[in-house]
Amino acid sequence: MTALGIGFLLAVGGLGLQLTSAQRFLGDTPVAALARLSRVLIMIQSFKGEPTRTPPRLWSDRLGVQPAWELWRRYGRAVWWQAWSQDGEAYLVLPASALPTDLKGLHQHRVGALMVLGSDALHRQQLERVLSADPPVQPVVEPHTLLASCLTSLDRGPAVYWQSDAVASLSGTLAPLLQQGREGCVQLQLTSDRLRWDGVIGERSLTASSQRVSITERSAVPVTSPASEAPSSLLSVQGRRLDLILGTLFSRQIIQTPLETHYGLNVKMRTLLADRPFALRLLQRDTGGYRAGLQVQLQLNGDRQAWQSVLQAVADRLQDTGFERLSSTGPTTSAADPKLWRRRNDKDQALVGGWQWLPESKFNVLSIGFGIEPANDAFLPFAGLDGESDLTVQVLPEQLNQLGLLSGSWPKPVERASVLRFRLRSLQNQPTQRPWWRMNGELQLTPQP
Repeated sequence: MTALGIGFLLAVGGLGLQLTSAQRFLGDTPVAALARLSRVLIMIQSFKGEPTRTPPRLWSDRLGVQPAWELWRRYGRAVWWQAWSQDGEAYLVLPASALPTDLKGLHQHRVGALMVLGSDALHRQQLERVLSADPPVQPVVEPHTLLASCLTSLDRGPAVYWQSDAVASLSGTLAPLLQQGREGCVQLQLTSDRLRWDGVIGERSLTASSQRVSITERSAVPVTSPASEAPSSLLSVQGRRLDLILGTLFSRQIIQTPLETHYGLNVKMRTLLADRPFALRLLQRDTGGYRAGLQVQLQLNGDRQAWQSVLQAVADRLQDTGFERLSSTGPTTSAADPKLWRRRNDKDQALVGGWQWLPESKFNVLSIGFGIEPANDAFLPFAGLDGESDLTVQVLPEQLNQLGLLSGSWPKPVERASVLRFRLRSLQNQPTQRPWWRMNGELQLTPQP
């Protein structure tokens, strides 16, 4: 009877804890309001106040200069939010209880416990319109899920949540390569000259996951640069599978049809290619017709001759569309010699790229160059990445931006960063399609004069 009584008390206590946790996502609470806003806004970022510093410009723009100063000092270290809709303008989001009642002329709209302030009346009306189009039923957020953990992190401290439209808006032409992270939520931590993050990203909405995963617990995986990253690389990427960056392109009929029709890359070969390890690096060019050249290496399965037929189809296609092969400079030619190409009748004879099979390797490693010669050395790690990572990336955003190669509308800290690096690893206990990934990384900020 004693054991039965203790078991009953534990069960009731556990139920009480679960109900208390669930209440955070219901009723008139900031987390419940964030749940509603996360359905209609494409990105929400949370910050902690810093009363010793100047108020952010967004505060002055939305509240007025003097009211912003007064409220900023009183607000202390509490959390506030900045949010975006598809119109591109940022909303200031504050607890409704924090706003003085005597402020006039604010373009505000209340969402539960939060007040959302727009830039003008039209901006406020746009928010009201998207909220009215959203089903009025209060969103149900299951505790301990990815979305619940994300909303909790937004309520506790610096974090950011985004949807696919935000990725498309920020990344521009790079968006097709970022589909693994089209939805996500990460915690942020600014220390000295580094902005670090840790969280979860995926191809599908976080609302579709019922996994018991927390992003409020820091990943144990350290952030390091790819082992084979060359010092002069503007971009370095290594991955276990090519579809981590090209999966979306491979799935499109407009891409599949010419690959099969013109180059003989059938479904089986595309599937094999998508599942193979790869590495790429972008190198600055001081001479030639391009500002930078991209070198790619792929480890291919099966008979090399099958892939050779694809390369021959590529060669034929190049010749038919105004390109010509550069003559070999060696005394003899072999299948392992680089196949280099230039545009026919180009007086500058600028190299446009080429490929070669790496010799002296037990693997079928194809080395490709775009705007540069293919690399003669193997920078693809044959042993694979470390046991915790599926993809590692290192970028030099400031140099890319100076060369005019940073596509999209990235925030200023990203454009001015000397180094950006991150890594992905698959979440445990998830379906085989692996729609969500753990991501941690850092941005090294460049001091401004």
